[in-house]
Amino acid sequence: MANQATDFPIPPNLEGFWIWDRLHCPRTMAPLEHELLVGSTGTGFSQAIGEMGSGLIAVCEMFNYYAYLRGVPRPLAPGETQEQRNQRYEKSVAELKPMIGDKWQKEWLPAMKPELERARNVDYSGYSDTDLLARFAEMQQEVIHRWYIHGLLLYSFAAANDFSDFYKEHVSSSMEGYEALQGFETEATKSSRGLWNLSRKVRANPELRPLFENAQAEQILKDLNNSEAGRSFLSDLKDYLKDYGWRADSVYELTQPSWWENPSIPLGAIQGYVSIGDEAGPEPQLASAIKRREELLANARSKLAGDPAKLKQFNDLYDAAKSFTPIVEDHNHWIDQMGDITMRYPALEIGKRLVAKGLLNAVDDVFLLHVAEVNEAMAGKDYRSLINQRKQDKARFARVVPPPVMGVPAPPSGDPVEDVLQRFFGGPVEPSTDSSILAGIAASPGVVTGTAKVVKSLDEASKLQQGDIMVCEMTLPPWTPLFSTVSAVVADTGGILSHCAIVAREYRIPCVVGTAVGTVTIKDGQTVTVDGSKGIVRIES
Repeated sequence: MANQATDFPIPPNLEGFWIWDRLHCPRTMAPLEHELLVGSTGTGFSQAIGEMGSGLIAVCEMFNYYAYLRGVPRPLAPGETQEQRNQRYEKSVAELKPMIGDKWQKEWLPAMKPELERARNVDYSGYSDTDLLARFAEMQQEVIHRWYIHGLLLYSFAAANDFSDFYKEHVSSSMEGYEALQGFETEATKSSRGLWNLSRKVRANPELRPLFENAQAEQILKDLNNSEAGRSFLSDLKDYLKDYGWRADSVYELTQPSWWENPSIPLGAIQGYVSIGDEAGPEPQLASAIKRREELLANARSKLAGDPAKLKQFNDLYDAAKSFTPIVEDHNHWIDQMGDITMRYPALEIGKRLVAKGLLNAVDDVFLLHVAEVNEAMAGKDYRSLINQRKQDKARFARVVPPPVMGVPAPPSGDPVEDVLQRFFGGPVEPSTDSSILAGIAASPGVVTGTAKVVKSLDEASKLQQGDIMVCEMTLPPWTPLFSTVSAVVADTGGILSHCAIVAREYRIPCVVGTAVGTVTIKDGQTVTVDGSKGIVRIES
């Protein structure tokens, strides 16, 4: 048995109750990643909900190179009572929820796009050291502001909960309320459509198709450069990646190359698409989701027609919540993915300069520094000894499974934000007493039996065959194309409002999230049955 005191030492003076954010950060993080991205998340998010009147502050810390978070009570504003803050919060949330879709489309997103365009296209090699560090600091503030907007977008989740709860009480006791909020054009559907169209070119070309059927993604990339048809395809892929290549496996990763840098990951997704017939593409799936949404809404309105007051309440709640799915997918594209990964490139330029100055041994070592240390290193301070120690420590902790929680739980604060976060992150699930059954959270209805494939990163996605059941730690928008291939999804993390759950409902495949141990219990090739209505996974063989 592992000795926690030595394998994962917990600070003796630890205060509060900390939760490992495995949903976003399933692996160890480098200090610069955590400070620039996770720390910026906590700052921006807390500012947003604080302005609304929330009584919580989100605190993000790194323990032994893993990301943990907790909620801290927010002090009352001078001269404001608790009752007054509660009233202010209720009023501001009620005012924001009906207009959040318009504010995102007409105000917040248009303001983000120019700064993201600049971040994608700038040549940092032309900056002086002083200007590079200034731009680096400026971009960090832009990240914080985007996560401030992200904090306000949280209330689209609250609107979705309001609608779903009303639907469950007055229309149907199932999860249909969440299904009724899906079936919309989003950046995720556009991204999937782009990959799908590329796969159709491969499928129709007798020269390209054998490359994708018989090789790993890295080899495909090399082989494509050896023929005119291959180079033409790579040109089309590059056009796609200009818009959808600014992403990595997960949020908060700067040490891993984006799709734009390493096209082998999207090539793996295209490889999975090539074997799929045209009838299973994104367009029929979107049409099916739209049809399902329209049927659910029509049935609900018919059922409530005899009570005009309830029908009006239903329609009002739906109007406030209908932007939920587009906001969830689109904000992830612009904020969580593109907005974060663009911080990688000034950091790499700083790393190159520090190597040239003889102050780093490798460019990527820059990620093992904190922001203040980056500035000191650029001024001449040598951190190589400290970096080597951090590199060893990080590698050691990467072999450890951290505790899911640390500290003593505090009683619920009653802040509405807690309910939203609970439905997003999920909560503890009572483990099954049957060793052949995994318990989780019912996320997308239906029952499917199939062959399990454990996929812990997109690098492993090429092993998925059509009809397989994907077992993963979590998913984010870059994973969306895989949902076209698989028949069901089982995730270690997440709740009913997690990305994995939302996309599974969109693709109308069974999904169980929050199993905690799916990726370590289920093995490749095992036959499993996923019951997305009951939230259980049975290992058949």
